[in-house]
Amino acid sequence: MKSRRLATTGVALVAALGLGLAGCGNQTDADAPAADGTSAAATTAAAEPRDELLAAAKKLNEQSVRMKLESSAMTASGVLDPKKMAADMTMEVGGQGKFQVVTIGDDTYMKISGLSSGSSDKWMHLDTSALSGGGQLAVITKDDPAGANKLVTGIVDVKRTGDGTFEGTLDYTRSQPNDQDIKALGDKAKAVPFTAKVDGEGRLVEFVIDASVLHASLGNMVTTYSDFGTDVEVKKPPASEVQEAPAELAKILGGGN
Repeated sequence: MKSRRLATTGVALVAALGLGLAGCGNQTDADAPAADGTSAAATTAAAEPRDELLAAAKKLNEQSVRMKLESSAMTASGVLDPKKMAADMTMEVGGQGKFQVVTIGDDTYMKISGLSSGSSDKWMHLDTSALSGGGQLAVITKDDPAGANKLVTGIVDVKRTGDGTFEGTLDYTRSQPNDQDIKALGDKAKAVPFTAKVDGEGRLVEFVIDASVLHASLGNMVTTYSDFGTDVEVKKPPASEVQEAPAELAKILGGGN
């Protein structure tokens, strides 16, 4: 279980930082406060880039999409459908194995492979509604299917750098106030640089986080969104291949200590 704990803790932290698809934030509209405490709706023309980026992020909750994350610590790819509350993701952590995650509503199934110990031939089932904040691997949540509102809540400031391009700062302690891995990062988690790209239809298509400010080994974490409207068919693993996740694993993925 020690190897599994180390691996899943690593996945939880990287997922918390990079996926933007792991649950809902506390604020769910474009009036999330800016760094100076004002709301987006109340700010002047200087805040217009923020409004545009927030609207682009919220479009992730409107239709199915293919996503991909690339970083020095982890890669992830898959599809999700916010309307069906379904997702199918594969995550690979350097030197720690592969994690397959299937989510249908509140049910998440995870299969670990490639570990020297801790791998499993069976899928582990977690009821993500029972986890703190939905849990790091709760790819789909009812209030915020594609995690757009969590992303919105974490944006502290943003400016336009070109046609459809932006840069700004994220505060992870705002978007994920109860996550223990984020809390452990201290003040460093409050000022994380990012860049973003929006396509011609006003949809977020790229989000790059400079995670090197948190740890030099992390570098840039690049998440891309494509194939909007793609067909997503997610099936639960056969019952004979499923077991309930150990309590310790559920605690780790729920953001506990």
